[in-house]
Amino acid sequence: MRGLPESKREPGVADYEKVICQIKDVLGARLVTAPDGSISEIHIMAGSNRNPKQIVRDVESALLIQLGITVDHKKISVVQVQGQELTGEVAEDKALYRSTCMPLRLVSLNLYTRGLEAEATVELEAGLSGTIYQGYACGPNTPERHLWLVADATLNAVEKYSCGIWNLALEDLVLVEVAHRRAALCVIVLVSREGYEYLAGVALVKGDDRQAAAQAVLRALNCRSCVYGSAG
Repeated sequence: MRGLPESKREPGVADYEKVICQIKDVLGARLVTAPDGSISEIHIMAGSNRNPKQIVRDVESALLIQLGITVDHKKISVVQVQGQELTGEVAEDKALYRSTCMPLRLVSLNLYTRGLEAEATVELEAGLSGTIYQGYACGPNTPERHLWLVADATLNAVEKYSCGIWNLALEDLVLVEVAHRRAALCVIVLVSREGYEYLAGVALVKGDDRQAAAQAVLRALNCRSCVYGSAG
């Protein structure tokens, strides 16, 4: 007996951008969508080694082959940047880092507990495109691990936002007392093709330890990727 056919998820903005970012010489991509969810504009930052028309054709082909989506080439714009001072993978990594330098805002976070396990979900919004990036983390259901799970879920969302050029890990996370206020302090390690570096961030607790933990992660990345925590 045949089962019911599986429902196929419609591709979202993040799916389009991920496909486009895989194309040779593409350093970054941002989409603008119409109210009905269709693509109205595709903005691409690329290196100067290839003809822009070829990049546009590659974008059309990649979206058609991987997502089954046909896009009018008139909706695609390409801006090219010079990068002669950098070569090879390092040039690609640094240019993509610059192109993804746009704000991220903490939209929501949730922590679910099921018996021995807990799961944290975090949503970050890209300020210019409005794209939502969801992060997840699961682990032991203990009070001490809950903050770590929220921080790990935040890092997972940032990794998705970076199109996979960063690998992020939480090195430490503690609650501290400073100026008679409680604060979340974290240290993370960021690994890319350039190497690795340690970053630290702190956020005051304003009633919710978990939100402070997520904001501390975003502030640790503030100088590196121009992200910021939610207001409030």
